Amino acid sequence: MPYLGNQHIVGDSVNNFKVLDDISSFTATFDGSASSVVDTTNNTIRVPKHRFVQGQRVVYTNGGGSNIGGLSSGTAYYVIYDTAHTIKLAANSSDAASLTAINLNAVGSGTSHTLNVAFDGVNKKFRVTHGNGNRPRFHHATQLSIAINNVIQKPNNNLNFTEGYAVEVRDIIVFKTAPTVNDIFFGSLTGETRGTFDITDHKIDNYTGDGSTTLYDLSQNVISNESLLVTLNGVIQHPSTGGVTRAYTMASGVSNKLQFTTAPALGVEIQIRHLGFAAASTSSGVTHFYGRTGNVGLTASDHITTGDITSRNINSSGIVTATSFDGPISGGGNLVVGIITATSASFSGDVSIGGTLTYEDVKNVDSVGVGTFRDGIKVGSGVTIEPNGQATFTGIVTFGSSSTTIDGDANTIKVGTALTLGHTQGLQFHTQNLHSAGFEINQINASGIVTASQFKGDGSELTGVSGFSTALSNDTTSLLNQIFKTNVQHNIGAGTSVTIQSDAGSGNVAFTRLDRINVATGATIHVAAGTTFIMNVLNVFS
Repeated sequence: MPYLGNQHIVGDSVNNFKVLDDISSFTATFDGSASSVVDTTNNTIRVPKHRFVQGQRVVYTNGGGSNIGGLSSGTAYYVIYDTAHTIKLAANSSDAASLTAINLNAVGSGTSHTLNVAFDGVNKKFRVTHGNGNRPRFHHATQLSIAINNVIQKPNNNLNFTEGYAVEVRDIIVFKTAPTVNDIFFGSLTGETRGTFDITDHKIDNYTGDGSTTLYDLSQNVISNESLLVTLNGVIQHPSTGGVTRAYTMASGVSNKLQFTTAPALGVEIQIRHLGFAAASTSSGVTHFYGRTGNVGLTASDHITTGDITSRNINSSGIVTATSFDGPISGGGNLVVGIITATSASFSGDVSIGGTLTYEDVKNVDSVGVGTFRDGIKVGSGVTIEPNGQATFTGIVTFGSSSTTIDGDANTIKVGTALTLGHTQGLQFHTQNLHSAGFEINQINASGIVTASQFKGDGSELTGVSGFSTALSNDTTSLLNQIFKTNVQHNIGAGTSVTIQSDAGSGNVAFTRLDRINVATGATIHVAAGTTFIMNVLNVFS
């Protein structure tokens, strides 16, 4: 069997050569009853360090408990990648592509809910891992050896391929043809850390002191004082470090000159030994990293050109330019990119968005289009619109061009200059008032019935009114409207006392259409002195 790279006695078989986990079927088990796992607010399911990929088809089971609200056990769903520890589920691949998640409206019961991704003839993308879930680091598909049914598959280093597989992002393998349930998978990885050390950079510069020269040229660029071992007549010299001045340091502003604090004496043998890797020269960049396992130091003049860089942290004081960013971004300065995909973002200044903004939580919105808000709207301390439809305004609300106002301080509602509803004036139409003390109105036009405890006025223009007696019909076109009836008698209950008294303006005459007044035992009826009381005034009763 041929070997790759260095001799096998140099290579690290533990760190560099790995057998991949079987990706033909992976099942994640989680507690479907825990709100810390099933987030019904954000519609996410938490699976720490999950292996799921955006758009993957997965099958959900409730593990013998009850279903999570919105899901059905044994049903296939599609993954929406949220974070390295959380996912959302979509009903179909189109919804997954548009990030339209299923509403998880309730936790289930049981602790053995599962999501399974497998070779099913649909899934083409899988996350490769080793050692039961560890993510490998590699840059090219050729670092993987993939076999399906013991047949080696063709690797491709870009996504424009016609057969075999390629690598997407960092650790996601993409097959041209989706493997089926009967396919057998095997894979191995040739990693990138080699136990090698390039001795060609171990240069030695030799000089002889003259008692006056303090500055000496170096044969290679170096990163810092720590990259050199300097001896004078075989005695090791200490470099200046931590602000403490000692025997030597790098000359200010250059990377290929050594500066002694005191000039070596005449005839002293000066030996300058270079340790580790040499830095890049000013005329060319770093062309190779020979699988070194330690830290690599670069100077300000060095440039890195590579395919992919996987790093825990990148600390930059200048400008970082990239076609895309994936993961959290923090710090100051300006960020100019095409598309940003992030789990969270914090802005201390203004944000300008030319397209559509989709968000979960925001304090202030300045929008020229239509805004839809899930949990209500609050503008300062003056306006609150709640999701239940209630709204609170502490100031004046104006509709139209100052034509309609609602003034809570003045307790008035005004519609133009014609209609005012107020605390003191009641309902005012032009100059007419309508309030609890009475109606002040020019006329009432009603097609129905007007009911009141009393009517005032001469009633000269009233129609359909019975007058001193009751018409048999209110229909003025009917004969019965001209035919009347009246009660023949009235009963005065026991214990009741009634006094009949007229006044001089009425000639001291009182009269009734009744023929009889029945006075119960214990009741009294009095006709006041000077009052003439006439019974059966209509003379309709014999």
